[in-house]
Order: sequence, then C-alpha cells, then structure tokens
Amino acid sequence: MLPGIVLTVAAVILFYIGFVNFRGLEGAAFGIIDFILTIFSIISFSIGKKDTTNQQSGI
Repeated sequence: MLPGIVLTVAAVILFYIGFVNFRGLEGAAFGIIDFILTIFSIISFSIGKKDTTNQQSGI
C-alpha cells in the first residue's frame, strides 16, 4: 500500500506544479507524467489490496 500512497502524493504534487507554475508545453509534460503516475498508483493500490485480502482470508 505504501508505494501507491507515495505515487499518489507525487502525482498530486506534479499536477499542482504543472498546472500552477508552468504553462504551455512544460505544464503539459508535467500533466503527462502525472497521468502515468496516477495509473501506476491505481495499479499499485489494487495489487496491495488484493494481497492483503488474500492473506487475511487464509488465516
């Protein structure tokens, strides 16, 4: 779960930097990185959630 949390925080920070501080092409680059990190964080959350539910049900 920790990698998903870290990626989500990083994606939010990059989105804020790209949207507020940079305009145009540089802001779009931050938006693309933010979008990719958001996808990876969702995947990480789902993998982490699936692993914890499988471990708890096996006990």
